[in-house]
Amino acid sequence: MIKCSFCEQPLYCKACGKPFRPRRGATHVGIYQPDMAISCPECQATLICQACGYDYGQGEGEDQAQ
Repeated sequence: MIKCSFCEQPLYCKACGKPFRPRRGATHVGIYQPDMAISCPECQATLICQACGYDYGQGEGEDQAQ
């Protein structure tokens, strides 16, 4: 199970509720790089952690809306 890079809880997509299971290695690495936008491989929505609300679609200089 992949964990959220912010809260370290199991990473589930807030939009569809499915666990984050990247299909490519680059996507897996991307969750640890704040300047890379990530989409859920299941529903294609911007990946947002279901547990803490961390938005993996925002760039480094953008505010987190929580």
